[in-house]
Amino acid sequence: MPPFRRPTLDENNRWFTAVVIGGGGVAGSLVSFLYSSALVLGVWRLSLGLIALPKDRAVRLIGASFLAYFAAEALATLVNYSGPSDLVEGMLANLPFVAFLIVLGRLSLTPRPDALRWAEYGSIGGAFGAGLYALVEVFVAGYPRAEGLAGNSGPFALVSAVLFGFCVAIAIYRRDHMRRIAGGAALFAAVALILSGMRSLWPMLLLSPLLLVWLLGFVPEAVFTRRTALAAAVAAVVIASLGYSTVQTRVMSLVRDFEKVDAGNYDNSLGQRLRVWSAAIELIEQKPVFGQGPAHARRALQAAASERGEKEITFTHAHNLALNALMRSGIFGLTAVIGMFFVPLWQAGRRRKDEIGQIGYAFMVTLCATYLVNGAVNISFGHDIVDAFYLYCMITTAYLVFGPSGTPRYVLLADGSRVTNPSAAAAA
Repeated sequence: MPPFRRPTLDENNRWFTAVVIGGGGVAGSLVSFLYSSALVLGVWRLSLGLIALPKDRAVRLIGASFLAYFAAEALATLVNYSGPSDLVEGMLANLPFVAFLIVLGRLSLTPRPDALRWAEYGSIGGAFGAGLYALVEVFVAGYPRAEGLAGNSGPFALVSAVLFGFCVAIAIYRRDHMRRIAGGAALFAAVALILSGMRSLWPMLLLSPLLLVWLLGFVPEAVFTRRTALAAAVAAVVIASLGYSTVQTRVMSLVRDFEKVDAGNYDNSLGQRLRVWSAAIELIEQKPVFGQGPAHARRALQAAASERGEKEITFTHAHNLALNALMRSGIFGLTAVIGMFFVPLWQAGRRRKDEIGQIGYAFMVTLCATYLVNGAVNISFGHDIVDAFYLYCMITTAYLVFGPSGTPRYVLLADGSRVTNPSAAAAA
């Protein structure tokens, strides 16, 4: 029997990347557990000198934007502090945002081409998995809407929409058999998104391909062929056939909601959103600088409805990215949320990029666009799966754009021993 060999950090990175990027839809909270574990192990490995924090100024600015979000939420928690339980939702739940530079430092042990390849594997596998899961839930188990292991249509749809964009990108820039596989995966992700019933994200089925064709300036002519057009038409027919019932139900539900709201009945999905937005604005006006605090925002929403003599609000957040940030942590929170989109896009956009960097930037734009569209009538942060998925996708895309910029002091061998990193010794 061959001796046991522990996987290297590079090998761990590859599987970790595929599972976290691909598992958001079908694996549920497993991705947040894995990402949180990466923070704990990353701190330990950093203390041992096995990984190094990135030294690139642009990457550190991106990391600082995520730290700013943690700081804004922590500040709002302390200003509105009422007991130890506040620390769980206001600080402990946001620790993943502290991990950006640490986890990126670990990913830097993997060559960029390999990181891209395993991100492709994760995107394609996750898209197929999400589509199959949605089909089983809706057509076999009889669920009205696909939810995935998250048990919530919102995170499932958001992850599916991002994976759809990633698979479309892979289908565009790949020049081998992976193009057809990625195209099929994009079809499955689109089916998952439609069957989730999340109407607000359906426009991404058109917006993502348009963004990617614009961003990937080296799109090969082979993409624009009669065969491709026929495949796209067949895919559209398949999506329409499988999703017709869901689309019809959700569209008619929206029409009925408009009619009820117009008649003064707010006891429906649209009416609830209008009520929660109104309540959130009142709460923001009360505490515009530091907000209500992450731990108190939910109760404050419900109390606002009670004070006005309205039916209880069942939503746990403001169902709008900007309003939710202002309600939770005030102007500091909103500034930090904007920074988590603007800083990475700005820094990556101005960096001179090779082909891998251009692909990474296209992924990054697709990721941010999907989260921003979702944030119009839902949330983009504040859910464990949604947070972990965004953070690791951003780490991966940033690494593809900027590459490694830190040198660990030591290298871990297969037998568990450490040796001095020759590159670190040369740099010293």
